[in-house]
Amino acid sequence: MLTETVLVSDNEAQRLHRELYHCSEDAYRRVEDLLAAVAALSADLRRVHIVATWSDLLRLALWKQEPKIGDLFLLLKGTGVRSEELLPFKDADIGDMFPWLYYGKRLDTLRKICRVAKENAEKHLRNREARVHTHLVSAEVHRIVASSL
Repeated sequence: MLTETVLVSDNEAQRLHRELYHCSEDAYRRVEDLLAAVAALSADLRRVHIVATWSDLLRLALWKQEPKIGDLFLLLKGTGVRSEELLPFKDADIGDMFPWLYYGKRLDTLRKICRVAKENAEKHLRNREARVHTHLVSAEVHRIVASSL
């Protein structure tokens, strides 16, 4: 019986996580619907790693299948981003925000989003004692760029 599982957005996320954490191959599960996968996890699990792309991490942090830019703005304001910094992005796609945060060296904000995603996942697990670790991966830079750890 597995007591640890790793939910991944895609094969690249799995590869990047496995390079750092060396979990067994059978611990990894590629999921299409992250919210449903988290809610359906076994109560026997003690630890869950979620290795997600930007869009999947936002779904988890906002607990919405189709988050909108306004949802992301509220999340970012909660992490300390000022409203006036967000004005240029009022008509942007949520995907446009990641490069601004990453290349703008707002890694503290990305870590805070990972922590919000972690807390949301823990609230929706059957086993309330299980610990969740979230990791944000970027295919552009081929690495984990932020984590809840």
